[in-house]
Amino acid sequence: MRTVIVRGHSPLPEALRDVIERGSTSVQECRVPGPTPLPRDVDRVVYFLAGPDPDVIASARQAISSERKDATDKLVYVMADDAPGVEGLSPNDCFRWPADEDRLKMAFMTSA
Repeated sequence: MRTVIVRGHSPLPEALRDVIERGSTSVQECRVPGPTPLPRDVDRVVYFLAGPDPDVIASARQAISSERKDATDKLVYVMADDAPGVEGLSPNDCFRWPADEDRLKMAFMTSA
């Protein structure tokens, strides 16, 4: 699985990075704001939201809309426990970090 991580100002927790890397064949990281060129041949895009980061929220909203139009299923939303919800994304469609660590590990290990 080729994975792209989209994040804002906050770095990924090392344990989360480890889960993503173990369940991926390659990992590329993009930061918002700024250009976030996503390769077309990517298998999975992980959005990481830590706290109220409006740039990541805007990017995630756009991705949610695009995913529904394209009927693709390659987006993964991981939010820190203190991060706000994202409009259009149900709580069942995202992982809370670190509360959902075991569930996220299973998702990454079974789809890699």
